[in-house]
Amino acid sequence: MAATQTPDSLEKFVKPIPILQWLVVLVLCAHVVASPALVATDRAVAFVLILLSGNGLLLYGLPQVLSAKAIATILVIVDTLLVPTTLIETGTSKTDLFVVYFGIIMIAGASGNLRRAMALAAVTCTAYLGFGAFVTLTDQEPVPIHTLLLRLPFLLTMTLFYGALAEFAQRERQHKEKLSHDVLHDELTGLPNRRYLMETLARTIEEAKRFNSPLSCAVIDVDNFKDINDTYGHDIGDLVLKDYASLLALASRGYDMAGRLGGDEYVWILPRLEKEGAIMAGERLRESVERHLFGTKESSFQLTASIGITTYSPSAGFHSTPAQILKAADLALYTAKREGRNRICHLPLVGPVTAEAEQEPAGNSSKRNE
Repeated sequence: MAATQTPDSLEKFVKPIPILQWLVVLVLCAHVVASPALVATDRAVAFVLILLSGNGLLLYGLPQVLSAKAIATILVIVDTLLVPTTLIETGTSKTDLFVVYFGIIMIAGASGNLRRAMALAAVTCTAYLGFGAFVTLTDQEPVPIHTLLLRLPFLLTMTLFYGALAEFAQRERQHKEKLSHDVLHDELTGLPNRRYLMETLARTIEEAKRFNSPLSCAVIDVDNFKDINDTYGHDIGDLVLKDYASLLALASRGYDMAGRLGGDEYVWILPRLEKEGAIMAGERLRESVERHLFGTKESSFQLTASIGITTYSPSAGFHSTPAQILKAADLALYTAKREGRNRICHLPLVGPVTAEAEQEPAGNSSKRNE
């Protein structure tokens, strides 16, 4: 559940690419099997199967291995070469496949990068011109060379149009993704911010109730952080906060969420962990912080962490809100600080909210940093 960038996949494709790709393949296959006599030949059937399986593999089998841009590039190059090869080998080369090449050009344009689209268009246009000239010169096809040449500017113009459109759409999508990320993440550490944490904690509580599984939550505080700012300056203080965030992210499992609550406080949401498991996870984090050298090479120093943990169990028979769980964990943190810092304190969540927790709201670290 930690916030990470999603890898390129078919979801990153501009939407027309798979549709156009299959249109090209189906038109080509229709030309190959147009003759009843040709359908009966093993060669025609083999080429149709190669086209269908090859394009299916590229579109649906390789997104986990290759980026979307790489797949779009491979699709254009492979089909550019397969079109003339298939038609010549199956004896249907007398057909003018301008429409098919136009489809490939559209795929090239939709690859999301105008420069790449033009490079692919140059390859495709060269193949189309060479194939058309070969058919015209060898089979006296009624598509003269000057007609082929006149079609090239049209193909290139369409590539520019689709390429510019796709690049604009891609930039707009990236801009929206960045805005969405910035709204939900802390600018300094890159971790989820308070808003994102509260939303995630609410969802995690519902999941815990649905599956009757425990949920632990920890609030972590940098010990003596005010002294660091006073002694080394706020620039070093920012480095400390970033290092804490990195250590917390490293300690997290794939479905945990670590975020910055505010100031020098962090929240660690630990689904499916009972009290003992949460304390063990917290102890590993505390030890990693204690061993870590903070600051710079010229002036390094060691710090400690105080951690307050609470555990919510749906079987306890009461409902708790995200704010109530955070208050209980924050009360545990306050106890750990009061008992000497550099330690873990676990307080059970014995009810929807406690009077003590109400007196010490989450995120109020002014007393603890003294």
